[in-house]
Amino acid sequence: MSYDEDFQKWIKKVMSKIIESFGPNIDEAQYEITEISNVCMSTIHYACVKFKNRLTDQNEEHSIILKRPKQLEVWRQMMGSDLQFHNEISFYRMCARPDENFPRCFYVDEKPPMDSVIALENVSKRGYYPYTYKYNVPLEYTLAAMREIGRFHGRGYVMKELQKEKFFDIVGQFQGSKYDKFDEFKLFVNSQATRAVEYLRSHNHDAAFCDKMEALLSNAFDEVMNKMIKPLEPLSTICHGDFTLNNILFKREGDEQQHAMLIDFAACTYSTPVVDLSTYISLCCWHEVMKDKFFDVMRVYHDALKEYLLEAGIWNVDKYSYDVFLDDYKRGSLFGFVIASYFLPILMGYTSINEQQILEIGITEYCRKLKQKGGDEISKILADILLYLRDLGFLKHFL
Repeated sequence: MSYDEDFQKWIKKVMSKIIESFGPNIDEAQYEITEISNVCMSTIHYACVKFKNRLTDQNEEHSIILKRPKQLEVWRQMMGSDLQFHNEISFYRMCARPDENFPRCFYVDEKPPMDSVIALENVSKRGYYPYTYKYNVPLEYTLAAMREIGRFHGRGYVMKELQKEKFFDIVGQFQGSKYDKFDEFKLFVNSQATRAVEYLRSHNHDAAFCDKMEALLSNAFDEVMNKMIKPLEPLSTICHGDFTLNNILFKREGDEQQHAMLIDFAACTYSTPVVDLSTYISLCCWHEVMKDKFFDVMRVYHDALKEYLLEAGIWNVDKYSYDVFLDDYKRGSLFGFVIASYFLPILMGYTSINEQQILEIGITEYCRKLKQKGGDEISKILADILLYLRDLGFLKHFL
């Protein structure tokens, strides 16, 4: 069977299941696939479904996004796509309710390694859109993102306090994270994490500091990523795990304020909020936030979290004070820095993940080339982040 025939057979089966999800009162249902695109882990198909609703005698139209795993074996091994599809399917099956601020999920089917599928509402029809740029984000977008992740973390705390058994059943479904299983990804992380230190050495920075940071960051996968991702009670909650602009949509509401929606829950994990907060801040808004507005941004995050917990009646100042979350950030601030070390050149457009190149030259050579992308511009940004974390006293845990 050809690829096209195989795809047509697959899409017919999936779309019939999606149409069933709209209920029994459906007539004259039809669909079309409008376009296809690729993202880091998934192949995305955009679809439009039209039908007549017998109950209302109205014609309806729904825009849908279908996510499938990429077919390349090396990418599946490096990024753990089986695991990540499982996590996102678990999230939509067990966590996301229709009345909450998530895309509607029409259908999921878990068939690793190649045939899993997630069918989601295309929320662009509700006015949500991605931010155009991926770095150095205007403050209003960052504040919207922080308010939403504060509510997301708060939602986990509420379930943990009021529905403990259900909460840990959900947590038990998450199959770890990409930070603890894959040798290729470990090599990828460690090879990039020392880039800032090498830049500082070349500019005659303090040798003792460089020596200590190089010793730590040359094994960043184990000493930073794996250690920081582990749960720490009582602060651990369900974290997004990949809290970047790629996974946040925005909408300006009637109050003229930006509002955010989280998408893509493939990296959901049970950990402390620093894994989300440090990832966003280091990757997306270094200059504006870390140098001028860091503590203001943390306050906005904490205010949103506190409001959510107060409404649910579980606010506890000893567990959830601002100082507790700031201490968590200090303890794990290097988590986001390490992610920035390998992802910033990609985010800023100096390179892209090239699966074919990885196959042709091997992961070691690919990592060597990636470390040079963006030149001194990227290296200096990373060095500035590292020095600023040191100046704030956030590296004491590591030094």
